[in-house]
Amino acid sequence: MIQSAIDETNFAIKQILGFTIGYYGSILKVTGNLTYARELSLNYLQSGLVNIASMHPEWGPSFDVTGSTLNTYWFTSTSYSTGNLTVAYNLTGLGISGITYQTSCQLNAQIMNTTGNQACLVLTKDQGEALINLGKSDFNFYRYGTATSTWDLINPTVEPIAYANGTYLIDIPSGVDPYSYVLQVEDQRGIIVVASSFSRYVADLAWNSTLYSLQRDATIVAELWQNGTMRWLGQSLTLTTQAKPVPPIPVKALHVNQTINGVNSETPFQVEDWASNYRIPMGLSSNASVFSSRTMMVFLANSNVSRVTIWWNGSDTTTQTPYAFVNRYFTGDDPNNGLLTNGILRLQFGSSFTVTSTVGTSSATANYMRINDDPSEYGSSVAYAITWGVVRDVIHQEAEWSNGATNCPNIYAHIVLTLPANVTYYTYQLRLMFVNSTQARTITTLTPIRLTGLTGTAMTENGTASGYPLVTNGTGTFYNSSSSLWAHHWSQFISSSKGAGMMFTDTGNQMLYFFDSIAANKTGALKPDTSQGRIEMLPVTMTQVGFTYALDVIWYGAVATFDGTAPIYRQQGSNISGLWIIVESPPTIAVSTAT
Repeated sequence: MIQSAIDETNFAIKQILGFTIGYYGSILKVTGNLTYARELSLNYLQSGLVNIASMHPEWGPSFDVTGSTLNTYWFTSTSYSTGNLTVAYNLTGLGISGITYQTSCQLNAQIMNTTGNQACLVLTKDQGEALINLGKSDFNFYRYGTATSTWDLINPTVEPIAYANGTYLIDIPSGVDPYSYVLQVEDQRGIIVVASSFSRYVADLAWNSTLYSLQRDATIVAELWQNGTMRWLGQSLTLTTQAKPVPPIPVKALHVNQTINGVNSETPFQVEDWASNYRIPMGLSSNASVFSSRTMMVFLANSNVSRVTIWWNGSDTTTQTPYAFVNRYFTGDDPNNGLLTNGILRLQFGSSFTVTSTVGTSSATANYMRINDDPSEYGSSVAYAITWGVVRDVIHQEAEWSNGATNCPNIYAHIVLTLPANVTYYTYQLRLMFVNSTQARTITTLTPIRLTGLTGTAMTENGTASGYPLVTNGTGTFYNSSSSLWAHHWSQFISSSKGAGMMFTDTGNQMLYFFDSIAANKTGALKPDTSQGRIEMLPVTMTQVGFTYALDVIWYGAVATFDGTAPIYRQQGSNISGLWIIVESPPTIAVSTAT
């Protein structure tokens, strides 16, 4: 009787440990928060011991947990979930006291090479014992839903083939990459393991060597979204391979390495939270969270970077790399006084949301969102979403018209600016949302951004030849010369080595002409004006536009300021260099996976 009671109690404790490990994993998978997962799991463990006690109250059981560990190592080809427990207990109703019971539970998954369209993995449990009794319902592949921007779990369609040594051959469902997959395994105890056939993404960057040999320090800011898209100034970088969506990996586990001039080393990056389909910045992601459809990874790259490797540490106890949180470049930020600086470029925010950018003794001031010559107003302070950043600062603001924009009712405007590290430009995302209106809406001029305080020679790209800009000097209204030619990626004022200007990619150039089809005529233009010392981006200027239906429009680009640094465009004899290269010819990328 006594031995039977002890055996039954020990067995129940071991079962509770297995359930607790499973509960721990389920919380960790969703939240990425180690502290929260352990707190809830240990509470669950204690409640399980209370339930054990209620099974035989006549035994007078009492339990004291004297030691416990819960650990996972996931998202790699060798993954596991494990737990250890030490419990001291008494069964006073049976005259038993001072018993100490130690136990452990474990589930291990080793992914082997894919055979055809079958995943091959080896499963073991406690003490390396082969696990051979799982069916298709115990296996769930991660499949990314592009339409929903979520990872779904999907069972294989047929039962797996199981071998006596714990090897399983599992048909990979449709829509899952057979060479880059994530697989969740759950045993009868509820213990789960999330294993992956890869533990890093390798992105090989191909730069136009002829162009970039002229300006090797031209830096882009790459944004990696969960769906595997990489973006720069609102334009998706060209992938020569299939995009690789990012699994729901804990943010604290992520690392970025770059191969620069043949040397591979870890590099700074930051992980950011955004809302509204990456349109509204929320701040830096907590290291106790998982990478999701509201998350993006941001890193810098120039033509010296031939490879970017994104990898992760699968341990639940890993600590976030300092490359993801240490402020190296933005130590001079002073948001209380409206100042952001990366140590090269200073942004000073003034009243009515003017933004003055300064490099050395060269400055330019930007104003935003003028409609029908009616300037916008700002009823709130700048929202500093990220300051003292790792690789960039991010701010945003809402433009308003207290009495409504003249002849343009029912609109909402939102502005997002970013200041990257190690550059002489800042970026803009300018959004206008037109809602359905019963009132007439007529736009004669629309100026999302106007750059003023400029001196020197105005220079504007007016087409290209053999990949190089054709440049026109002086005042002009530059619009698309045909429905298929987008010829104006930049405009600058330059005097000696000083100046400023704005630039945008092909996508931004096309958005300059967004309203042309509505106007049924050419209306969008880029306009430098030497008499006014300004450059204006004018999506509506040559032909008025009228409509009452809803529209959501965003313009992306960058404002560059220079003083002895790289201008947007410079020609010295046959040597043509400048920042124009990064908007005219950004890199192409080939993405693969590796273990």
